[in-house]
Amino acid sequence: MTFLYRALFVKNLSFNVTPEELFDLFGKFGPVRQIRQGIANNTKGTAFVVYEDVMDAKSACDKLNGFNFQNRYLVVLYHQPDKMIKAANDLAERQENLEKLKQQHGID
Repeated sequence: MTFLYRALFVKNLSFNVTPEELFDLFGKFGPVRQIRQGIANNTKGTAFVVYEDVMDAKSACDKLNGFNFQNRYLVVLYHQPDKMIKAANDLAERQENLEKLKQQHGID
């Protein structure tokens, strides 16, 4: 079962896209409360888009996922904080296990 959220996670954005261009694109589906673009090396090309209304977010997700924007096909997903926390925890656990294995085998 997929729950609907007002916040969307957008991937595969051009590194040159401006906040104004994102507001123009996503604003076509309803009032946008906030857009946060990734600026760090590991978050460039991503953004969070928060709508005032969940149905506007659903409409944008349905229409813009796979949409060709600035010669790139967007990946638009509902932001699911629980999944992101679990993924971060899983990554931390895997890194700990890797460090233990390195110590066991004398690898720096």
